[in-house]
Amino acid sequence: MNPYLDQRLPNRLSPDTIKEGLRTRWLGQQTIYCFNVVESTNTEAYRLGQEGAPEGTLVVADAQSKGRGRLGRTWVSPPGSGLYLSFVLKPDCPPDWFPRLTLTAGVAVASAIQQMGTRPQLKWPNDILIGDRKVGGILTEAVFDERRIGFAILGIGINVNTKQDELPISVRDLATSLRLGTGKPVSRIYLLQTLLYQFEQWYESFYTGAFDAILETWCEFDTTLGRGVEVFLPETRLTGVAEALGSDGTLLVRDKMGRLHRIVAGDVVHCRLEA
Repeated sequence: MNPYLDQRLPNRLSPDTIKEGLRTRWLGQQTIYCFNVVESTNTEAYRLGQEGAPEGTLVVADAQSKGRGRLGRTWVSPPGSGLYLSFVLKPDCPPDWFPRLTLTAGVAVASAIQQMGTRPQLKWPNDILIGDRKVGGILTEAVFDERRIGFAILGIGINVNTKQDELPISVRDLATSLRLGTGKPVSRIYLLQTLLYQFEQWYESFYTGAFDAILETWCEFDTTLGRGVEVFLPETRLTGVAEALGSDGTLLVRDKMGRLHRIVAGDVVHCRLEA
């Protein structure tokens, strides 16, 4: 029996059930904080980071009362059906490497979800999709000093066993879950363990500067490149074709005048371009 479908596996999130069978070397091996409900796992992990928590400290919640996404958006986090986690990283790298962390996490999440029995897609820079519907997202935050990243918080939210009628009406046509994607329930514990292991492996590539391997794998899951996009920036909006990823993980968009724009961060919407 495939473990991701084996309902005999524990589904309750606790340090003991998470650590039992966890194959990582350091991520989640020291301190795990598990909450029934927390305002936001990123907020809690950020507080721990400020207090000097070691790299690999993990925060997991069964539900979030104020789950956060990028650009101040709310991430709906009902109890029992999703996976909501954040962990502390201390990458000791230049600030301009920060965007690479999100793409590294995307590759890890996609690799883990694929092992659950369905093929995910990655939408630049931080969305995880199944069949063009959002199943998860990534929120990366950091504290910088003059030349290095002091610490970073990497937050991940995934709709795991959410049923169709449990999705908010406002996003029911735009969102999905692993259960809907695979047709069967998925063990949250096994998904979490697989995700942590995958991230630790890809983080080694990030940390050693082997970002080309991360970009190559991202492109295998990518659903943005080659499509028309609208990019919403703080003071303007750009429309064009997502042409490629830069060597640093930025999105290269060519507008209708033929100019190439390098997008470090922004809200990207797939669209149909006028002929």
